Amino acid sequence: MAAQVQLGLDETACFFVEVDEAELPTPNNDSSTRDIYNTTIMHAIHYEKAHQLYPIREQYIFGIPQLSSDCICDCPGGDDHCSVGYSYKNCSSPQAFCVRTYHAHQPATGCQLSGEADLCCEVTVKPLRNWRFDAVYLGQPLNIARFRYYMLSKRQHNWEIIKEEQFEAITTKPQRIELEKNSIQVQLSGVRAAWQLKESMYFYKTGDQDLTLRHGVPINRFHEHSVNKIGWFRWQEDKQRWDIRNGRIKIQAGHFLHTRNCQQQEYSETYNVDFYAATVKKEESKNDQESVFLGHPVTKAEKWISNIRLVDRSGTSRQVLVEQNESPGIQLTINFNETTSFTLYYHGSEMGDFTGVVQMDSKSNRYLNITMFKAKGTLIGEVFDSNVEDKMEFAFSSYVGCESIRNVSILIGVPASVNSSKWICLHPYEKADLRKCRWISYSAEPLPLLEMPHGWVQAQGHCVDCNQLSPSNFLSYLNPANWVKGVNGWSEALAVGLEVAFYGVVALIVIALCRRLLCPVVVWSVCSSSGSKKHAREST
Repeated sequence: MAAQVQLGLDETACFFVEVDEAELPTPNNDSSTRDIYNTTIMHAIHYEKAHQLYPIREQYIFGIPQLSSDCICDCPGGDDHCSVGYSYKNCSSPQAFCVRTYHAHQPATGCQLSGEADLCCEVTVKPLRNWRFDAVYLGQPLNIARFRYYMLSKRQHNWEIIKEEQFEAITTKPQRIELEKNSIQVQLSGVRAAWQLKESMYFYKTGDQDLTLRHGVPINRFHEHSVNKIGWFRWQEDKQRWDIRNGRIKIQAGHFLHTRNCQQQEYSETYNVDFYAATVKKEESKNDQESVFLGHPVTKAEKWISNIRLVDRSGTSRQVLVEQNESPGIQLTINFNETTSFTLYYHGSEMGDFTGVVQMDSKSNRYLNITMFKAKGTLIGEVFDSNVEDKMEFAFSSYVGCESIRNVSILIGVPASVNSSKWICLHPYEKADLRKCRWISYSAEPLPLLEMPHGWVQAQGHCVDCNQLSPSNFLSYLNPANWVKGVNGWSEALAVGLEVAFYGVVALIVIALCRRLLCPVVVWSVCSSSGSKKHAREST
């Protein structure tokens, strides 16, 4: 004999079956106790859990880069502390990922001489707070339902579990399961998944006890290394170090500075990269230092998810398990072999009253938020545009548990047409006479403004002997060997020669003017002064 039943998540179907006394099973197969059991046994099938298994197709470890710089501002004149070749040398600190940069043609603010200043910097990149994240690409899921089968018999007015068995089945295609030594056959009709995660990149913090899968930001695929997506600062397991692909080129091209006071080694800087933390001065807020937008948890946006975890906590985990708090009903066909008769028992449903609201949250999830009082079992709902009830927009059902009557809140996803106050009616399953209706209001939250901070940060370098003028600095300009430093090629040598010739001609002109004009005036003034003094002595 066969029976059909449709089970929702956490629902139970019970079958009372009349069997011959010889067929009655007993605990431990003890035939001596068969006479104290009733010949009516109960089979119960409970829809225990619905979950999805997502394969991990790509995976890598990354950190949130924290960028800091130590720069030298070199004023015009004086000793040379900063040159073009600085950017081609290795950093002094090999512990972190480090790149040297050179920035010419800077304003010589605060310097004693006019001209252009130079900036030379060491940019270090470290993981923020030593956090590590795993980026994973999730493929198409496998939808699995878990059921628990019970066989019970009544003994002295109490039901006693004789056998218990758990089985799982893929829900997206028809399945056939045999229980109790092939005496019971369960057929599951295939049902399409109502919800699932998009095949895409996600990430979570490594080592957290509770896995928080995040999305909502652009994430680099394994073969991508864009500095405008999260995941460009990666951990190389084979080399045991942090690395940036083409990091020297990207950091040198993306580091921008502006001198504020070169004499005091003060400057402002920014980086043409995204998803990083900049090291700021101690007196500035620590929240500004670590204001990095990391998206949002998947569970905040997808209300149908109750829990997410790795199937295996080891480093070689290749699957992510997503537990559902909602699932479409699954139709079961149960065949009983060699059974005289059976009675199907389904739980009773109750409901006292309810309140609710239609909500659209900041993630654009639209759902009914209903609170029911003194409820249990399965409740049937209908949504209308008006209390005339001439046009039903959609219907739904929800299982709220059958253990006891209680107050419970549920979330029901609704279509986009539900965008205003609605007339909603609810009644317990198979008890339409207990139908209750009321108006529920509509509320909507605006989309969040996701602004990633990308401003200029003030910093100060450290160079004790820089930008100090001394007599040796002036004497160095009198050395002709210093005149030709940095000259490359005949064109530059010709330019230097013309400059020297020009200044030589100017010097000769000045000397000639002094001899023709200034010297006679000086001689005349000296002679006239000495003549007047001699005349004064003779008169006395």
